[in-house]
Amino acid sequence: MKDILKLTLVLFLICAIVAGVLGAVDLITRDRIEAYQTAKSNAAKAAVMPVDVQEGEQPYENVELKDLGIDTTINANGQKIKILSVSRAANGAGYVVETEFSGAQGTLVMMVGVDPELRCTGISITQHSETSGLGANAASTAEVGVNFRSQFIGVDQTVQLKKAGGEIDALSGATITSRSVTNAASAAIRFVEALQSAN
Repeated sequence: MKDILKLTLVLFLICAIVAGVLGAVDLITRDRIEAYQTAKSNAAKAAVMPVDVQEGEQPYENVELKDLGIDTTINANGQKIKILSVSRAANGAGYVVETEFSGAQGTLVMMVGVDPELRCTGISITQHSETSGLGANAASTAEVGVNFRSQFIGVDQTVQLKKAGGEIDALSGATITSRSVTNAASAAIRFVEALQSAN
């Protein structure tokens, strides 16, 4: 019995010390991690809607989705697109909409820039699990990915793949991913239209 109590006390002390160390590390690194995440998010937003601001000013202002009363799941051509966040450009150039949707192999997260005239200013895929050399080309920095994404600049919410009578060329061997990205761009533009109508 004595050995069990001793062992319990030792384990409790080890747990308390480890918890204390983890708490201290969290306090030391929390601000740095938050600053890194903000910089990473702003870089992704700037890829679809560059904003020039004075040093120290925030280029984007988060829009509180809960306060809007707008549905954050958009049905675009039969596909459900979830709106994760919306940011307003500080210079009034428009909005950056963060979307989440299913592709061929899993979930994709994409930033979509939308100007006040409800035109896409660009797209940037920030997370995906698409097949390398096929659907992953949509996010690639290679020419094939850059060319695919550049097709979205200037399109409106009626954007479609050419196979469906639209203006977007699908990636070779990646029709599902191409269609999903196109649907997400359309959904983001439709969400900004609803946002503008609500204001």
